[in-house]
Amino acid sequence: MLNKIFLFSFFLIPLSAIADENQPALKKPTGFSAGLGIVGSSGLYIGEDTNLTPIPLLSYEGERFFLRGLYGGMKFYKNELFTLNGIVSVNMNKLDVDDLNESKLAEKNLTKMQLEDRDISADIGLEAIVKAPYGIISVHALQDIGNASDAAELKADYQYFWRLNNQWTVIPNVGMEWLSDSRANYYYGTLDREVAQGVAAYKPNSLIIPYLSLGASYTLNQKIRVTSAVTHKFLPDKIVDGPLIDKDSITNFFMGITYKF
Repeated sequence: MLNKIFLFSFFLIPLSAIADENQPALKKPTGFSAGLGIVGSSGLYIGEDTNLTPIPLLSYEGERFFLRGLYGGMKFYKNELFTLNGIVSVNMNKLDVDDLNESKLAEKNLTKMQLEDRDISADIGLEAIVKAPYGIISVHALQDIGNASDAAELKADYQYFWRLNNQWTVIPNVGMEWLSDSRANYYYGTLDREVAQGVAAYKPNSLIIPYLSLGASYTLNQKIRVTSAVTHKFLPDKIVDGPLIDKDSITNFFMGITYKF
């Protein structure tokens, strides 16, 4: 449980960290923020239920180094239009077999004994942020260094910061994730050990996952901020057809309150 709380804390901060400014690429050092929040997911694997988890929220923005929830790193280059960072990121994809519902697995002729966990891991890579005429374009190139999938992933998204007034900011976001063969097969296919236990062999190989999200930030005063976001991923057929998956989409959501020191 403590591991979940710690790792989920990385999932929540990006919105609260970037909502202080209209353009995060030009963000000035803001010091340290901390708070509390709650994160949830609709689940992905057969027998995985929707869950809610309370979490701590931490972020830091310095001249050279930063922590933005899911990832932290070092600023390599920055000008008015372009920023390049080296980053270390937590990969939140996982499967905890102990959390699966046995009766739902039985409906698919599966048992917990046949399945293997998929581990949360760590990535290292580069982040490029471009200031567009209307919003921000960001790209992340990542490589697993946590001995889970040992593979690569590429993420790209576009965010628009719509400041309604001095208190409210709304942040629509559209993006996609590209997963290499090994990464997709590890999280969405079946492992050799599972096949040996009678699970159908399946490898989706490389794939693209599009997503939409909507975030909101409300400033109570100069120190306190409330943030929330909902992200909906549209799973391609190559994921949905897998023997361990029973949904064609997944929704993640969070809400939190932070204090800026």
